[in-house]
Amino acid sequence: MLQTQEATSPPNQASSYSTDQFLAVLDNTEAGMAVVNTLGQTVYLNNSLQTMMATNTASLPEWCLAKLLPMIERIRSSNEQVIEKWSHEGTTYRVRGRALNAWSGHLALEVSVAYSNAGGSVADVLSRGLALSRNDAALLELLWRGMSNEEIATQQRVRLGTVKSRLFRLYQKLGVRRRPAAVLRAAEVIAN
Repeated sequence: MLQTQEATSPPNQASSYSTDQFLAVLDNTEAGMAVVNTLGQTVYLNNSLQTMMATNTASLPEWCLAKLLPMIERIRSSNEQVIEKWSHEGTTYRVRGRALNAWSGHLALEVSVAYSNAGGSVADVLSRGLALSRNDAALLELLWRGMSNEEIATQQRVRLGTVKSRLFRLYQKLGVRRRPAAVLRAAEVIAN
């Protein structure tokens, strides 16, 4: 369970929230989130990350430990965030790690799927799995691969405003409001 630093925090509205409320927000966030200690033990794993990594436990899968320990050392020695790509069974994950704060000894991990061998083209799998047009599925694939709006505009040879309006319509079709939720929907389809 995460420990709050209420004794050292100045009293304000934010410190009145309980740890349970904080965890409820994290559980329902669209991004894959984990908190680990400096030994690589999972302290917290949200629902999105459990889905993304196809685990039913509240711990990161065993294969992550060999990649996590060197990352922890890099974070501790540099005192800055570290971004890595981890590959496992045809899926590449983008993992951003950083220290939660100087005194807790815990690290926050934000995880997204960067690439997967889903059998056939990714756009075809997304098109079938989400009942999207080929163009919408191709756009979702670019999001899933972590491309920015500017990169998508350059690749598709369209204006940035065109990309933004296409993304808005894609989010509506997927029933989501933001990019991370769309990427998570894609990751769920590709993982299955």
